[in-house]
Amino acid sequence: MPLHAGSRLGPHEIVSALGAGGMGEVYRARDTRLGRDVAVKVLPQHLTSSDGARARFEREARLVSGLSHPNIGALYDIGREGSTDYLVMELVDGESLAERILRGPLPTADVLRIGAQIADALDAAHRAGVVHRDLKPSNVMLSRSGAKLMDFGLARAGGPMRAGSSPGHALTHAATVAGALTTEGSLIGTFQYMAPEQLEGHDADERSDLWALGCVLYEMATGRRAFDGPSQASLISAIMKEEPRPLGEIATMTPANLDLAVRACLAKDPDQRWQSAHDLALALRWRLADGAGAVRVTTGVPIERQLVLTTTHVRQLATKNPRLVGYRLAYMDNQVASDRLVVLLHGVGADDARFETVTRTSRYRVVALTLAGFGRAEAYRPILSIDDHSRVLRILLRELIAEARPRHTVLVGHSAGSDQFLRMVHDEGGAGVDIAGMVALAPNVSLETCFATRVYANMDASNPAGTLATLKALAADVQSLESWLVIQSYLSQSLIRLGVNLETLKRYAREIMEPFQKPGDPLADWYRAARKRIPVVRLVFGAEESGSAEGLLARHLDDNVLGDDFDSDSFVIEPVHHLTLLEPERIQRHIAAVFEALDQRV
Repeated sequence: MPLHAGSRLGPHEIVSALGAGGMGEVYRARDTRLGRDVAVKVLPQHLTSSDGARARFEREARLVSGLSHPNIGALYDIGREGSTDYLVMELVDGESLAERILRGPLPTADVLRIGAQIADALDAAHRAGVVHRDLKPSNVMLSRSGAKLMDFGLARAGGPMRAGSSPGHALTHAATVAGALTTEGSLIGTFQYMAPEQLEGHDADERSDLWALGCVLYEMATGRRAFDGPSQASLISAIMKEEPRPLGEIATMTPANLDLAVRACLAKDPDQRWQSAHDLALALRWRLADGAGAVRVTTGVPIERQLVLTTTHVRQLATKNPRLVGYRLAYMDNQVASDRLVVLLHGVGADDARFETVTRTSRYRVVALTLAGFGRAEAYRPILSIDDHSRVLRILLRELIAEARPRHTVLVGHSAGSDQFLRMVHDEGGAGVDIAGMVALAPNVSLETCFATRVYANMDASNPAGTLATLKALAADVQSLESWLVIQSYLSQSLIRLGVNLETLKRYAREIMEPFQKPGDPLADWYRAARKRIPVVRLVFGAEESGSAEGLLARHLDDNVLGDDFDSDSFVIEPVHHLTLLEPERIQRHIAAVFEALDQRV
């Protein structure tokens, strides 16, 4: 039953109604003991219907009341008057963010400022083990002192949790769609800020709050909701399956990197989102604006970016396929502000995800590339020659270096990615830009070292039995269970990701093998060219390549095949599996060694 002016809840005298929602009614009240105005929220009876539920409510309310932050509306007290339970909260004078958005999109500066303040509030809550779970514009108040995150009515207490973990009890129990859909009076608006994992019935964690903040940022910038629909079913379908329109298509003056930051919030997979509110707050505050108002996101959290191939780009290729015009070449960028740029390239059958941990943990600007045709969930997988892949890489490198303006750029490849970089540098045009260093992890030395490449080159999607026989034959040569598991995992992940369309993979694998099927020492040729064009070159071999690498060194002693510029520090042999060279710590160590060598040359 609604409360009227003059009613009392303990020492709090009701002044007027402020609003009502599915989680309770809110009133302006006067604390007669302290002589201050407060907000009193009367809770529905189902939240405190038993002694156990009430004890849990009080315990979790105490945790929320411990949140002390200038961008969080304070919870002062909890009380019970007869059968009515209530919360006493800070009264914030001002308007809600929802009311402000009704007047139209906010200027970019306000989006960044308010967004960073909300992220700060979430960071403080998450560090205290509290997940909000109901972030939306109506729960953000705009006061003269800044944004205030209010109403932790759906907050989960008890420490940070990850989606899929065992659900505990909450301050209010309505986390899953099943519960919310059957609750009388539920509003569609609640669902418009819920992350996919919540809609699937999984528990929410910190990253679910970051999804909601992405929806709020989108709405501030455009005046429109990121996801909408005429019914609950269509809305949920949109959240689960669709991508919102880019910010720049709706609000044309929105900086491109703000769009990237918002999209990182709205990744369907929680692991692909920002992993902390702290990082997002830093990104929103770090403004290096040029004349066009661009905002550079500075953080260690990778963001997917794209290079869209134009007609001018395609004309530079040997294969002038018109379907390549408009093709989006995806790559991962951690956007760290650094004068050192590291560019990573995967092996055959893989993609930029192989280096995600490196991009997250590096203190340098790191970009992980995916070759054309090898991206995740591509409807069209173009087939390019290795030379055309090199041409596309040069185009992307020029754009990256023009944007980042690094003092040093280092290329890092693994297996076929090493071969690709070495062959690009060996070509007449070289890399097309100044490269200071290269780390070639597990480059192929001979046909024998192309173990996975040989498998891919001979696969036939129309002959599953033959493919299985090939995989079994590969396993027969493995000497340990650990190595077998690593190899099978690598191959199965590649085949699952690429599906039945193996022609792009087969063509690339065959071209990787081709130089080793002819007389000569291809790696020695590539190394000599690299040493002439790149100050520091480091080739790192695993156990599988060690024999062939030692044979190459022996030929160098006899015939100087590696050239007069050969440096013994260029060859590193590690007694680990070929794929173990992908461990982030190993990669970071070799990158650091190259930068250290460059510093010593100055």
